Formats: sequence, C-alpha cells, structure tokens
Amino acid sequence: MPDERDRFIDDVHRYVEAGERLVAGVTAFNAMNREALEDLDGGMTLTESFRVHDSAGWSRRISALLDEFEASRRVTRTSAASALLDEGRTITDVGRAFGVSHQLASRFAKGAPVAGTGPVGDDGD
Repeated sequence: MPDERDRFIDDVHRYVEAGERLVAGVTAFNAMNREALEDLDGGMTLTESFRVHDSAGWSRRISALLDEFEASRRVTRTSAASALLDEGRTITDVGRAFGVSHQLASRFAKGAPVAGTGPVGDDGD
C-alpha cells in the first residue's frame, strides 16, 4: 500500500496531466474562437457560426476539462495535507503551506468539499 507521500506524488502526476489536457483544450478552443470571429466579422450570422463551429460541443468539452482539472486539484490538495500531517506537520503548518486559514487547512486534511473553492472565488491554492 502506498504511503501518503507516494499517493501525493501520484496525485500530482495526475494533476499535471489534467492541466496539460486543459491547456491543450483551451488552446484549441481559442483557435476555434478566432475562426468564429473571422466568420462573424465577415457577416456570418450567430446561428450559423454556432452551428458551423459546434458551439455546444465545445462548451461541453471545455466544461469537462475544467471539471477534471478541479477534481484533480481537490484530490491533490487533500493528499498534500495528508502527506504533510504524515510527516509530523500540524494543521497550522498545512495552512501555512497553502496560504490558507487553519479552518480551511483542516477541511483539506479531512478531504471534505470546501465551499467557495471552485473555479470562481477560489481561496484554496
């Protein structure tokens, strides 16, 4: 059974991979948006642009990538707290490592969902 440090390292690998997929997806999304803007500047209707550029499909893909990244970030944050505690650190130390309050660090350590730490208003990094 892997120890807390090994689990954290594995989680960081997955976090990095999720970040790379997100970057690639956003890069492709931006390229599509540039093409759509050219079409709109050229007179294409919004209806046609959304259809031609598969706006709904892109929206779902980007949302899925963001969700994957956020889930990976939460898992990594929890395993980091666990690994730090396993090294003998305190909740206060965990809070300092993340730059967050003792209360939020305690939630990280418990692996509990943290209100207000989603993509908007995030205070958990």
